[in-house]
Amino acid sequence: MIRGPILPHLRESLWALVSTRLDQVERGLELIVEGLDCSGGQFGLVEGLARDASGAPVLVLLAVDGDALLTARVLAAADFLHRLGDALVTAVPEANLCPGAAGRVLVIGAEAASAALDPLGRLSVPGLQVCRLEPFRIAGCERFAVRFLRSAGDGAASSGGAYSASAPFVVPAAQRDIWTAVQDLCARIDPGVRCDGDRYWRRISWQGRPLAELRLVDGVLRAEVAGGARCDLVVAADVRTFGDRLLRRFAALAGLISDQDTGADAGASARSAASRYSANGRSAGHRVDAESLRSVAASARLSADEYSALGGPASSAGGDSEPAVMADDDAFAAAQDSPRPPTRRPG
Repeated sequence: MIRGPILPHLRESLWALVSTRLDQVERGLELIVEGLDCSGGQFGLVEGLARDASGAPVLVLLAVDGDALLTARVLAAADFLHRLGDALVTAVPEANLCPGAAGRVLVIGAEAASAALDPLGRLSVPGLQVCRLEPFRIAGCERFAVRFLRSAGDGAASSGGAYSASAPFVVPAAQRDIWTAVQDLCARIDPGVRCDGDRYWRRISWQGRPLAELRLVDGVLRAEVAGGARCDLVVAADVRTFGDRLLRRFAALAGLISDQDTGADAGASARSAASRYSANGRSAGHRVDAESLRSVAASARLSADEYSALGGPASSAGGDSEPAVMADDDAFAAAQDSPRPPTRRPG
């Protein structure tokens, strides 16, 4: 008898917290309308219809402890999207939905609703995504941690509630080669570089410190190095420009150059720091791989001084062609790997 009035109150409280902060659950997620009936009044209302960063419709449902109709409401919402398809584009013109973009059902719940959330991961429902929020206060501000339930569609069993702080990154087919090139670039900079985030956003960091962010905007990867300008990654040349900025940011964090250094000063600072690296091979308790830095420098547009400071010949940087850069770098690496001549002892 008590459960009846409590459930609406819990749902309203959670929705007040979530509805204005959907972008914190998933970057680019925008609420369009509230209170959508997908089941002819049988199972209750879906909390809202949202638009994601790719222009696809997202039906947002809240999960609270003791909601016996949650699974039925989720299935009804998924069936609603399947039946209507692209008809939502014209039926809800204010949403600016993209024709052909597959819709999703996003279920959001607090930790107290884990008993209701966990079984959803075992449902074979295309486009179903489940996340759990844990609100907390810090310095007087309300915040919440977001964790995504790994479902069978993610290629992992979810028995027992396997949650992850990072959701799979969805990249359009036309952008996959660009994203692969960015991943390779990050791997070559340093083993400590990490990429995490949600469905349409990735944060690139090193030792927990921000290097850059990538967002999917209108089907294009938009990159922004921390403290720098934004650039769209459309062709290979864009990736090289982004790689140059990313490497400079990493070099500043790793102590190779100063944040305030530019031009010739940056090259001088990098040479000094490179000498320190060769002496002790460490920065902030983490070893930086000089070979990986040389590999990135070969594909990035660095100044002559900066490229030289990272271990390559200064003549290879700047306006020379890429094959020349790679050839000089290979020659440098070969010279480094060749055995040193024996040291003569005084007679």
